[in-house]
Amino acid sequence: MKKIILTLAMLLLTISNIQAQEKSYWACMAVTVDNWGQTPFVDALDNFMNSQVGQLMPYTVTLSEVAFTNGNDSSTHQLCFIGENAASFTTWGSGPPPSMEGLALFMTIDEYVEFDQIVLGSPLIFDPTNLSNGFTVVWAMDVSDPATYANGFVEFNNSTTGTFELHEAIIGAKDGVTHYFVARQSDLGAWLEAREGVFASGAVEQFQSVISGSADILFNVGFNLIKSYNTD
Repeated sequence: MKKIILTLAMLLLTISNIQAQEKSYWACMAVTVDNWGQTPFVDALDNFMNSQVGQLMPYTVTLSEVAFTNGNDSSTHQLCFIGENAASFTTWGSGPPPSMEGLALFMTIDEYVEFDQIVLGSPLIFDPTNLSNGFTVVWAMDVSDPATYANGFVEFNNSTTGTFELHEAIIGAKDGVTHYFVARQSDLGAWLEAREGVFASGAVEQFQSVISGSADILFNVGFNLIKSYNTD
């Protein structure tokens, strides 16, 4: 199984704009923020990320709120750190950043935020400029036949918007989750209009036909982007 997943990763990397020697990674945290702490948390994160230390962090950082969920997950927000390569995560987990803003952020987190899940993953097909979009839906997938799913995904992506994303789960994913299928748009209205267009084109039926039996959708979540940092 590991050999098949590795083969899939290499296949997708050759057709994406991510070079193998600069394979990127991300760490996303599902968190629950106390109702009274949501404004202090956003303000503290804003102050830190706009500080000199925050701007020097080797990550693009996004904070989103959960807009739609299946009810089995009580998380209210998602905080993601996207690094350009493995070296970006060399000091991951080393403690609060050495600044007043960093300490203030960690104090605010300690008071108002609970960490529900932390997942380490990697983009297989991904355009970082899409991180500025305001609405995102993530489908958690259990892919049993990565090669078949990859072929179907590439065909589907190329025949539609070309902006869909495929990510692999590495550590911390919920039981059964191996990959994530992601669709982003500027807002929910634009996402719904794009969805209608994709279904009307017949691409979804073709995609489902190609990947039949190779993957199952376990759950999906919708997010509204609140803040993004270090996106240049």
